[in-house]
Amino acid sequence: MSCKEQIKKQFADAPNGSRANYHLGLCYLSTKKFDDAAAAFQKAIQLIPEWIKEREGKDTSHLPKLSKEQEEELKNNANPSAAFFSLGWAYHQARRYDEAVAAYRQCKSAYSVNEEAGYQTAMVYLLQGNREAALAQVAKMEKRFELRLDVESKLLVPDLIQSDESVSNGEPIIPLTNTIRPTILYREKAKYTEDARQAKIQGTVELQVIFRSDGVIVIQRVIKYLPYGLTLKVVEAASKIKFTPAMKDGAPVSVKGPLEYSFNLY
Repeated sequence: MSCKEQIKKQFADAPNGSRANYHLGLCYLSTKKFDDAAAAFQKAIQLIPEWIKEREGKDTSHLPKLSKEQEEELKNNANPSAAFFSLGWAYHQARRYDEAVAAYRQCKSAYSVNEEAGYQTAMVYLLQGNREAALAQVAKMEKRFELRLDVESKLLVPDLIQSDESVSNGEPIIPLTNTIRPTILYREKAKYTEDARQAKIQGTVELQVIFRSDGVIVIQRVIKYLPYGLTLKVVEAASKIKFTPAMKDGAPVSVKGPLEYSFNLY
């Protein structure tokens, strides 16, 4: 079933509304159709009533109480900041970096989406080669974002990713296969972050790792990334893996291959 068919079925009462288009964008994101996702998020944003956009990020305790009609309208529309973040994320994945930053800057929510938008802006700066701007961006944020940037940047930015030679223990590194693979003795589940749970983020983080012949695991790079700290949680979980090295011709060998962790809300 195509994304459009899924959304038409899921939002039968309002298949062309902002929520339907927002979820259409999420569906396109999951299938890596980033330009289609961006178009759907743009339409979702356009369809959100102006009063809802203006209300975003304000202290609602000082605003007039909503009428029942307004409460219903608020419920039936996409969250503006979530839509802008997702638009930025679609541009980010499509490597349309300037557009990504512009969309991230539109996030006005006081909740976690605003913080994540700021962090992803720093990641975009890094990918553009502007380390100074990236560090300046996270310097405005909580310390945890600076620490997260330090870890994730080394696994995502091409110029910072470690080569096989730099992480080898002196032994050749060969591809992991069905017959030449380590035996996993201990592997813990990566924990959901509360921010990701609130943002309803699901999907898979995939790492490229090296299981060395001396029993050391090296996390070399991120192949599939998820925001809201989920990738960092995967890195933390993967680093605790215990294993017996792969064997070839009766001797332990170092092997390289993918390692996946999935996150599902339901």
